[in-house]
Amino acid sequence: MHIALIRRTLVAAAALFAAAAVAQPPPEPSPPPADPIGDLIESVPAPRPPQAIKPVTLDGYFGSLRSRSCPSSAKPVEAEGITLTTKSVSLQAMNPMRTSVGGLNLVAGYDLTSEDERFGGLSGIDILDDGNLIAVTDKGDFVWIDLQDDGLTPAAMRIAPMRDGKGKPFPTKGAADAEGLAIRDGLALVSFESNARVLAYDIGACGAAARGIPLGWDMGAAFARQKLNVGDNQGVEGLAITNDWYLLAGVETKLGNASPLSARPLEAAARFDLTLGENAPELVGLDQLQSGEDTRVFSLHRSSRPLSGNAITVVETVLQRDRDQSNLPARIGSELHERSRQYFLIKSSRVLAEMNLLVTIDNYEGIAAKRMPDGRVRLFIVSDDNYSATQRTLLMVFDVK
Repeated sequence: MHIALIRRTLVAAAALFAAAAVAQPPPEPSPPPADPIGDLIESVPAPRPPQAIKPVTLDGYFGSLRSRSCPSSAKPVEAEGITLTTKSVSLQAMNPMRTSVGGLNLVAGYDLTSEDERFGGLSGIDILDDGNLIAVTDKGDFVWIDLQDDGLTPAAMRIAPMRDGKGKPFPTKGAADAEGLAIRDGLALVSFESNARVLAYDIGACGAAARGIPLGWDMGAAFARQKLNVGDNQGVEGLAITNDWYLLAGVETKLGNASPLSARPLEAAARFDLTLGENAPELVGLDQLQSGEDTRVFSLHRSSRPLSGNAITVVETVLQRDRDQSNLPARIGSELHERSRQYFLIKSSRVLAEMNLLVTIDNYEGIAAKRMPDGRVRLFIVSDDNYSATQRTLLMVFDVK
């Protein structure tokens, strides 16, 4: 009897187990095996684009500047030759034998003309390493002026349009209004007025194909720091560059009775905290020569008065260097940081000459200084004819007494 009961119990349990098994849902499918390569790709963030490295040496700065102005893909382009006619002019028409005005002796004077309608408007001028001249125009052209063996007489001219950062000529007159020029080692620095900026052109490597690369100056901020209210046609008119690449930039807009000047490393921000030409007219051009530890700055000032016409003043200002000793770091900084601590002070100033309509003058706007083998300083001064038949492009050459 007990055995029969056990059998009935086992049978019932088996039936219940079977029913329960049928009522359960099918098990979930097993997940696919992990993909270690896929997991690795998804878990690693996308790499960031490489960041531009800010140069910490002067060589690095120039390498960046030159490679952008004359990229490896660019082919050098020669400027186009244009006709040139020269006519000698004296210092004073009523007295052709006169050769001196103030502290300047006239060496030679020329009236330059060309049949090419692009010629004119010369605003800035400088001396190339080979002794020839180069100028910039109000319409955004470079003009090369080759001299004869005497180093004085213009023999030939070439012209080419300046280019923007993409290698294209400037689209408007406002964008192309070049005023100041400084050149060293084939690198031409050009200041513009209407759209205030300074561009660098590696014409030594690319010639007329060089592209204009901004120095990074924020002109608006620099003017605002000195509370300068600079108009569209009264910006940076004069540029000069020292042997160790400190850029001097003079502004036409006057601050009080003098003309503002920035004297800073080329790679640093402009700071118009110096002034030139006390009581002289507005500054329109400048150049410099090194003299030992000092820097001799030759500035050209011009005003136009209704009754007396143009009035010209040439000023020599001597700058000396100093170093900012405040907030010195615990260790020596980078080369560019150390350069930024250098600044200039006015050591002396004198008026070299004052000219009016009693001598041969015109709308003088550019000046370039050259040290002669015997130590004399020679000044090349050029006038802007404004593309007008009533004005002339004069190239006057003076020696400083």
